[in-house]
Amino acid sequence: LPGRLRSLREALLDGLVERDHAIRLALLAALAGEHLLLVGPPGTAKSVMARRVHLALADGGYFERLLTRFTVPEELFGPLSIKGLEDDRYERLTESYLPTATVAFVDEVFKANSAILNALLTLLNEREFDNGTRREKTPLVTVIGASNELAEGEELDALFDRFLLRLHVGPVSAEGFRALLDLRGQSQPAVPPELRLTAAELRAIREAADTVEVPTDVIALLVELRTFCAAEQIEVSDRRWRKLL
Repeated sequence: LPGRLRSLREALLDGLVERDHAIRLALLAALAGEHLLLVGPPGTAKSVMARRVHLALADGGYFERLLTRFTVPEELFGPLSIKGLEDDRYERLTESYLPTATVAFVDEVFKANSAILNALLTLLNEREFDNGTRREKTPLVTVIGASNELAEGEELDALFDRFLLRLHVGPVSAEGFRALLDLRGQSQPAVPPELRLTAAELRAIREAADTVEVPTDVIALLVELRTFCAAEQIEVSDRRWRKLL
C-alpha cells in the first residue's frame, strides 16, 4: 500500500507545478476522512486538487459549487421533491448533489449563509444529511474548501473548525514560472485503475490508524503546544486536538 500511495501521488502531480504539498494534504485528507481548506488568490489550481483527489478513488461521485451570499440550499443539497410536497413531506432530491458525493469542492466556502450552514456542518462532521424527517448517511469522503480569505465572524467559527487541514496556496514562484509556461492544454492525469483506492481500502486504512500507538514524547509536545496556544490566545477546540492526534 505505501508503494501504491507514492505512485498515486506522483500520478496526481502530473501536469502541476509546485503543488506537491497541496496534493499530499488533499490525499491525506481523503485517507483520514477529514477536510482540507485551501486559502489563496484565484487561479492557483485550488479546484484542480479536488478533481484529482476524486480520480484517486475507485468509485463515487464528485460535486463542485461556487458559493455566493445569494446561494440557496437547493444548489447544494438538491431541489425539493414535488411529489413529496404533495404527500405533505419536505424532502429533497439529492441525487448528483452534495449529499450523494464522495468528494466535493466548495469554492468561497465562507460565503455560506445561515440557510446552508447548519446542514453543511452536520454533513462535514457526522457525514449525515437531514432530509425531511430522515437523517441519511452520506458517502462523503472529503470536502476541499477554498477561499480567497480566512473566515470572519463568529457564525463561521464552527465551519472553519471543521477543516482539520489548512494550507495557503500562492502563485507559482519565479523558479517554477518557466515550467508553468511549458504546460499545454488542460492536463488530465492518467491514474491507472489498479492505483485507485476503494471504499473498503479507505475503511481498512482508518481502522489501522486507530491501532497506532502515539509515543509519549509526541503527547508531551502537544501538551506544550496547547500551553503555547493558550498563551498566544489561539483558540483550538477539544475536537480539533483529538483529530490532530
